Amino acid sequence: MRTSLRALALVLLLAAPPLAAQRVEKVPATSPDAQQLPDDLFSLPPGTWAFARHLWQGDEPCAADGCEAGYTSGDLVVSVEREKVNVRILAGFRGCGSRAWNYHEIGDKASSSDTKAIARGIRKAVKASAKSCKVAAPAVAELDARRLYPAAPLPTP
Repeated sequence: MRTSLRALALVLLLAAPPLAAQRVEKVPATSPDAQQLPDDLFSLPPGTWAFARHLWQGDEPCAADGCEAGYTSGDLVVSVEREKVNVRILAGFRGCGSRAWNYHEIGDKASSSDTKAIARGIRKAVKASAKSCKVAAPAVAELDARRLYPAAPLPTP
């Protein structure tokens, strides 16, 4: 009986569709659902991640409830925005209307598995954008996702 239950569980597991599969849709650039490329990130120093509460507003430090990391390699821009427990990763190339993005729900801080999920999300977004734009995907420096989650300041007495 135990063997047949294991066999049934294995058959059901193998027959089930993958839960983590991502669907890719083409969204016209004029659609309100289309993500806009943060062109201000092209002015960042290439090859390193920059962090701020909102990079387009300046260099205000990240807050406990939100942070943005930006990266450019010259023609590629990657934005990783955290608002409370949600992380949005966006990648795009200068002069190309295609953008690639994905979302993750992380929590109060990035665990090692969350950090790996964010890194995979960055790689997937860059690869998808490069493919759509018909360019080679450049290497992107590793993001230290913990920097998106600064410690909350202690309350003043």
